[in-house]
Amino acid sequence: MNASPNIIEVSVQNFQTEVVEKSQQIPVFLEFYADGAEPSEQLAPILNKLATEFSEKMILARVDVQQNQQIVQQLAVRTLPTIKVIFQGQMAQDLEGPQEEATLREMIEQLTMSSVERIREQIKVYLAQGHRTEAIELLQQVISEEPHNHALQTELSDLLIMENRIDEAKLILASLPTDAEGISKPQNRVAFIELANELPPLAELLTAREANGDDLQLQYDTAVRLIADDQIEAALEGLLIMLKKDKSFDDELARKTMIKVFELLGKGDAMATAYRRKMFTFLH
Repeated sequence: MNASPNIIEVSVQNFQTEVVEKSQQIPVFLEFYADGAEPSEQLAPILNKLATEFSEKMILARVDVQQNQQIVQQLAVRTLPTIKVIFQGQMAQDLEGPQEEATLREMIEQLTMSSVERIREQIKVYLAQGHRTEAIELLQQVISEEPHNHALQTELSDLLIMENRIDEAKLILASLPTDAEGISKPQNRVAFIELANELPPLAELLTAREANGDDLQLQYDTAVRLIADDQIEAALEGLLIMLKKDKSFDDELARKTMIKVFELLGKGDAMATAYRRKMFTFLH
């Protein structure tokens, strides 16, 4: 008996319903195996683990080659193990031989990405290359095709803010529901920029902080300026110093500010993960 409901045994009788039809909605990973075959025995635990982890994003359909020679011949299976990924009725991947877990995991994540996630990945590539204008143009194009996709509109407003097109961003934000996905990210960015505009120049704050590192308000002001200047890691370091000196200062201002910065960085960001751990260490 399989441990997860999305792990099934496939035969000629159920192939149409369990593989072809279900693949229209979710990727189906066909695992061709034989009981007692060492390559199959090595791969099976990895696939079971991934299928359980991605239970809502994929189906693992296991095909016993000894019992299903018709499927084996139709799909031209030549070796064990073999994985064939069917998505939307089409062959999306064809993998032969042993596979590393990391390789399979990356493939699953790519195949099961939502349209918003795919666009965000492309945006990350543009931004890493310094092509923010291209990222904005991509979002504007997609939004013209999906005008009710609030998640993409919050992404666009955030990039516009980074380009100092704040008035345009505010118009977009004002048109969105207050609970739109990701809306706190551009809202926080605007708040930091507007707060920074009321503060002395960054160079002046850095000089003052160097002379008086115990002034927690000065530490905070400098961190805000650094955030507005997109020097995020330096800002987080300053906020950690605040936590170390007095974590309760101004109603836990440092902790609350760090959380807002983590929202700016986005889910899964390596820097956010690292500094979240550091913050937890200081707090506990």
